[in-house]
Amino acid sequence: MKKHFETLTIKQFRGLQESELSQLGRINLLVGPNNSGKTSILEAISAYCHPLDPL
Repeated sequence: MKKHFETLTIKQFRGLQESELSQLGRINLLVGPNNSGKTSILEAISAYCHPLDPL
């Protein structure tokens, strides 16, 4: 069973102080001007889904 986010809240990650995305579906499109945080959102999701192994 595949899982997906319904709501995503990101706090103090890279340039994002506090961002909330709601009503997310299985497929979502991030659109915005350069330097608006699109890549930061993807990196936050990646960090959540694939946390670093402890040393």
